[in-house]
Amino acid sequence: MQFLLYLFLIIKASFLLYGAKPNIIFIMADDLGYGHLGAYGQKLILTPEIDKMAKEGLLLTDYYSGTSVCAPARCSLMTGQHVGNTYVRGNYEVKGTELNEQGQLPIPDETITVAERLKEAGYATACIGKWGLGYPHSEGDPLNQGFDYFYGYNCQRLAHKYYPNWLWRNHEKVSLGERDTPEGYSHYSLTNEGLDFIESNSKNPFFLYLSYAIPHSKIEIPKEDINYTQYQDRDWPDIQKRLAGMISLMDQDVGKIIRLLKKLKIENNTLVIFTSDNGAHNAGGIIPDFFNDSGPLRGIKRDLYEGGIRVPFVAYWPSVIEPSRRSGHLAAHWDLMATACDIAGLKLHDGTNSVSYLPLLKGTLDRQKAHDFLYFELHWPTKRSARKGQWVAVQKHTSSVDPSVNEIELYNLENDLSQKFNVAEQFPEKVAEFKEIFLASHKQSEHFVFGQKRPQKARIKW
Repeated sequence: MQFLLYLFLIIKASFLLYGAKPNIIFIMADDLGYGHLGAYGQKLILTPEIDKMAKEGLLLTDYYSGTSVCAPARCSLMTGQHVGNTYVRGNYEVKGTELNEQGQLPIPDETITVAERLKEAGYATACIGKWGLGYPHSEGDPLNQGFDYFYGYNCQRLAHKYYPNWLWRNHEKVSLGERDTPEGYSHYSLTNEGLDFIESNSKNPFFLYLSYAIPHSKIEIPKEDINYTQYQDRDWPDIQKRLAGMISLMDQDVGKIIRLLKKLKIENNTLVIFTSDNGAHNAGGIIPDFFNDSGPLRGIKRDLYEGGIRVPFVAYWPSVIEPSRRSGHLAAHWDLMATACDIAGLKLHDGTNSVSYLPLLKGTLDRQKAHDFLYFELHWPTKRSARKGQWVAVQKHTSSVDPSVNEIELYNLENDLSQKFNVAEQFPEKVAEFKEIFLASHKQSEHFVFGQKRPQKARIKW
């Protein structure tokens, strides 16, 4: 064991001396719950590749999304801001016109994204999968937000279909096969595009944002896929077999990416992160308790309880991360910005809420900065929450910026991880502290106002 540790330190030192800009692969599942992976306690769904990543890398027990639905979580990830500051704070749909198809509220041109910052450092950048932050040719188009290459679903609502007939490649529609055929199943092509991008850019630094649609509803997988057929003899409802098959398929493809990095001999210079955009869903007939989707946590997608926003996080970087590490470090999607800048040797710009977790990855814990608190909000329905230390405050219904207007629940995660006991009456001073956090963390928004009803699909001026 001492020899292996010594060998790891030699490799790590050699890498740090060499100084090559590391590649970054950020893989994000869609609606994957905290309890869906074997590394997080799942007993029925097979996820050997991601479990192996965790064994050979770092697993965070207290990592959070930006919020508990798609678009604002992705906006937080891309901008380095928590959702009290982001431009997108809910799933805001726009109407199709002659100039654009269906899509979501575009992030403005002046938005600074992770991809834009990494391009400053000479990185090739690609977004493959689900975008949801601006329709084609809008300001929020991924090609206008720092990505050299885009393949996948521009509109997150269309990403509900795994047999969509076509996907975007940059601004060109690419036809897929027929429904219920392997050629028509979008997930396969997303993985293939990701592998091609890695291979094509293996000689230079690259950033791949691989944004899978699995396991978002609809729950669909080709009937001949081995990841589905391996569950056929289980005494489960078929929809649960399909869900398990989809998660195992995604796990298999994460393994393909790791093996390609090894084949290209760039695994020691590549950080691979696997996570989810929010908690597990209950759409399409899914039974959330069947696989214990949220693990020990309360809540699912659209909740601001822990099960809606706390998500898996596994990081793999053989030359840097000592194997089999677990950490309770508090981090969130918006920390990718500072981490990416840190890795690329860039100064973090003003206006973010981001804290780099690169020292944590390296094991230099004495240099790791910590968040004072994490703040979350969601619109339609409007709600907010925050975590500070082991204390969590949740406001299930928020009708006003004034935090005193609506009830605030308080939980101590140290002895109540499942958030069964609201202790707000016993600790009024803590509730008062969180009221200050709520007020200080919310920046006024043109489109997202507490208590405002969800607008009809808006026409955005092109």
